[in-house]
Amino acid sequence: MLMRKLFAQLVLFTDSSVKWEDKIYYAFNVVAHLAPIAFLLNLFNWWWTDNHQFGTFLCCSLVANMIVGCYYHLKKNTFSWKLFLGRNIEMTFIVIIGYVMLEMLRYTAGDNLAGEIFRILIQISTLLFPISKVLKNIFILSKGKYPPKFFMQRLYNFEKTGDLKDLFDKDDEK
Repeated sequence: MLMRKLFAQLVLFTDSSVKWEDKIYYAFNVVAHLAPIAFLLNLFNWWWTDNHQFGTFLCCSLVANMIVGCYYHLKKNTFSWKLFLGRNIEMTFIVIIGYVMLEMLRYTAGDNLAGEIFRILIQISTLLFPISKVLKNIFILSKGKYPPKFFMQRLYNFEKTGDLKDLFDKDDEK
């Protein structure tokens, strides 16, 4: 409805029979409504330029979570469309809002080594939320055969501590 109204005002703005006072009103109204959208699209484009790989991986991990979760619950006879849609929408919302809030914190650190390390930690943590659910379901579906148990232990430790060494350290602590 709003888009139709804005389009009509844009058409009226270009009509030669409309008074110039009305044209100014129509032009101002169209700009006032479209400027926030243009600002957000520009902001997203700026972010995407620096983070397209992370954004792509995040989308893929959310889709993989939906597919594996659906398969898991179908196999266990616990699938429900209402829960499927609700939980996946909730996860997507949590991931996006959480990431945006953490990015705001990162920008306060500035463009330095600390900010870059925090950016990496934010992206890994954000990706691990859906990825860990996928891996846990795969681990259960494969009866503990894949991913390897040592990796799952590292994943659980990282989720508890947030220390990247727990996830990527080459020395196996048994």
